Amino acid sequence: MEYGLIVDVETTGLNPDEDSIIEIGILEFRHGTASSPKISAMYSGLEDPGRPLSPEITRLTGLNDEILKDQRIDWSLVEKYWSRASVVIAHNAEFDRGFLRGIPALKARPKHWACSIRHIDWQAKNFSSVKLQYLAADHGFANPFAHRALFDCATTFRLVEPHVKELVESSYEAEFEVFAVGSPFETKDILKSNGYRWDAERRVWRKRVGAHKIQNERQFLSAEIYKGAPRHVEEESYFNPKPS
Repeated sequence: MEYGLIVDVETTGLNPDEDSIIEIGILEFRHGTASSPKISAMYSGLEDPGRPLSPEITRLTGLNDEILKDQRIDWSLVEKYWSRASVVIAHNAEFDRGFLRGIPALKARPKHWACSIRHIDWQAKNFSSVKLQYLAADHGFANPFAHRALFDCATTFRLVEPHVKELVESSYEAEFEVFAVGSPFETKDILKSNGYRWDAERRVWRKRVGAHKIQNERQFLSAEIYKGAPRHVEEESYFNPKPS
């Protein structure tokens, strides 16, 4: 059996260089090839950021300056869970990873990450939204305290529990950022319905595609958008460091 972690952080803002973690939730689970994941431990901790919270963060999380006063996360306990985990999962993992990579207790223990937004093909499972609360509702349950870290972890676990194998395997594969360069204006609705979003800075429709789906994407662009040889641009990347 191996250990995995689901993590969630609440913060004073969106920029890890300027903002601080005010709450962490950790849900540890055990998983193996012949058994479904089982929760083995949970931890929730608050942290006083040393400055007043914005009204927006208080409204979003329900936390306030009084609740956070003199609170400290037990990073030694976090490190204990962190050290034995083979994978760390988060919903929108780029955000959580951005904040946690700067924590001194965790820097010496780099981990393999998986994102429950991008590494599970929710669209193929007929879910139209990847937002945590909408996914929960579409699965027939509700998170009673959205944007509280441990509750978000528990919600994420309930969603990913049947898909952990897919989630972890997908997190290792190459990803392609596909840019529909020169796509005709009249195809914008087709692109949008196929998961593309408009990049205002580069002025192009773009979509992230896993390696196992890139050939289908090329065929879609050729047949539906360019009506011939595709003229799109692909940029290959890895969510984790590229395997050696």
